[in-house]
Amino acid sequence: MNIKYLKRLLFGLLILNLTIFYSCNPTTNQIKDASINSSDEITFKYSTKNKNYVSAHRGGSGIKNYPENCIETFDYLHKKGIQIFEIDISETKDQHLVLMHDNSLQRTSTGRQDVNQINLNQIKEYFLVDDFGQQTSYKIPTFAEALNWGKDKPIYFMVDIKKGVDYAAIVSTINQANMQNKVVLVTYTVGQAKKLNRIAPNMLLSVSMRNEREFNEMMNSGIPTDKMVAFTGTRRNDKSLFDKIHEKDILVIFGTLGNLDKSAAAKGNQLYKDLEKDGVDIFATDRALDVQQTINKN
Repeated sequence: MNIKYLKRLLFGLLILNLTIFYSCNPTTNQIKDASINSSDEITFKYSTKNKNYVSAHRGGSGIKNYPENCIETFDYLHKKGIQIFEIDISETKDQHLVLMHDNSLQRTSTGRQDVNQINLNQIKEYFLVDDFGQQTSYKIPTFAEALNWGKDKPIYFMVDIKKGVDYAAIVSTINQANMQNKVVLVTYTVGQAKKLNRIAPNMLLSVSMRNEREFNEMMNSGIPTDKMVAFTGTRRNDKSLFDKIHEKDILVIFGTLGNLDKSAAAKGNQLYKDLEKDGVDIFATDRALDVQQTINKN
């Protein structure tokens, strides 16, 4: 066989193989794009929801070595698939916003004072304690630090503003972090909801819809329904209420935290499946990983 012809033949086969390889194997960029799961983003609309979600109460509770309202706990749970973190915002004496549920530091940290009686630099000297009383190496985070951790992650914060904390300071911190689309501001009354909607009209609100009266009040509040997520309480409701909420394209949050979580821990997780069938979209729970492993199995 002619050597020149053989070289041409081999070159042609090489080009053919390369063409087949690249047509069957996406480029690095294509692989990266394909790895982005559209289900990671939460639209907070019933019509576009593609799965149900867990909201970790206090950012994660009852986990050994991982305290509540702690960035390291958020990171641990996020790696296991949790996307929504309910956090509590308190204010220090020198008007810094920090993550702390109680008025006092005593239950969840090595500090003993009330949050509003000491400055941030003092708070930063203390360590967080887990739900089993064990001191950790983790520090009490500021609200800004928590928001910064959440950037570039498909996570969302349910922001529970503790009594006496300035709403404007909360909204300003969120705006500075450019996290307006990654937060839901928690409200408990129509008045609170209206006030926060005036201050932050582009942010989502968790609003109370525990019964038909509260549902009607919110529908007549003047707040756009596309800015609402409906908290329906911690006692099981008739499915018809959830249906009404869904008709408005609003997601249903239900709190299993407390007695219902304790019951499920003792009797099994069927409760979460039953609530899912009733129409619960977001489970606010102290058992984030247990619920995460139970829902979305149909």
